[in-house]
Amino acid sequence: MALFKKITQGALALLIAVSFAGSAAAAAKPTLKVGYAPGGGSVLTFIAKDQKLFEKEGVEVELVQFASSSDGLNALNSGKIDIGISFGTAGPLTFISKGSDFTIIGGHLSGGHPVLALPSKAGKFRNIKDFKGKTVATPRIYTADIVWRGALKRAGLDPNKDVKIIELKNPSAVLEAVKAGKVDAGIGASSVLVKAKESGVAVVGWSNDYFPKHPCCRIVAKGKAVKEHPEAYRAFLRGVLQAEKLKAANPRLAVDVNKKFLDMDEKMAREFTLEPHQHVDVDPNKKGVKQMWDDMKAIDYLQTDVDLNRFINTDLYRDALNELLRRNPKDKYFKEAKKRFAKQNL
Repeated sequence: MALFKKITQGALALLIAVSFAGSAAAAAKPTLKVGYAPGGGSVLTFIAKDQKLFEKEGVEVELVQFASSSDGLNALNSGKIDIGISFGTAGPLTFISKGSDFTIIGGHLSGGHPVLALPSKAGKFRNIKDFKGKTVATPRIYTADIVWRGALKRAGLDPNKDVKIIELKNPSAVLEAVKAGKVDAGIGASSVLVKAKESGVAVVGWSNDYFPKHPCCRIVAKGKAVKEHPEAYRAFLRGVLQAEKLKAANPRLAVDVNKKFLDMDEKMAREFTLEPHQHVDVDPNKKGVKQMWDDMKAIDYLQTDVDLNRFINTDLYRDALNELLRRNPKDKYFKEAKKRFAKQNL
């Protein structure tokens, strides 16, 4: 009888231990591997991670850095990461046109990409028509490239005939071509803005001049993963939405966070983070993305009959924003975000 009692107590203890372990496993937070390129389009995720907003919302975020947008998007496509936050808009759209299961669920950055030239050539570029007959370096599959080519087309210029375009792998290569005098101008990106200024290269225009507040760094995920684990992605969006509000209220925090995550000095971090041509928010901006898609087809960048609506998910952002408003119905910042959402997506 005593032996039976001991066995029963031992079995009960084992059952309790197994149940506890199962509960702990069930309570474990999902982990999202988030890819980024070192540029202006990552600051909201940096803030959310630094301020533990993701943890608060029930998701772990592991950051993975890539040297270029194409490298990051290839990693997303192969399942090595779960989200891309600073790989532009043109890049994800190009992958979508070729059959990738990508879904745009939000944004990080709009506008803010410089057009570069040596000071001796800066006076030649006053408007978009001044590019006629010039040699221009562009970073292939980068958003600024599409914005500029689309503007050429709308101005009555043929990008394939009226301009000599030299396509390079990334904005850093564009900057080097400009510095070496190999081209008249270069279509840059936010990631090289400070380096350009430090090296004495002139900023002769902005992508915003050609397409005001155009979408750039979109938050991109795999469509299948979003369908299978929507709450993990909603939690991520709630985190970066709160980071957006924090950045607006405390720009100094954003400067400090970029210093920390991008290993910048004070001067570089301030110029980089507070550049007024860069507009930072999480809104998906479906209308802006569709306009860029149309521009890409107009300049023969894409040949596709894909229905883009299937690859933009605005529901997750709407739900994330509504949840934050449910917690605090009088929050002025998120009420304005809801108005912007209606304007840019519905």
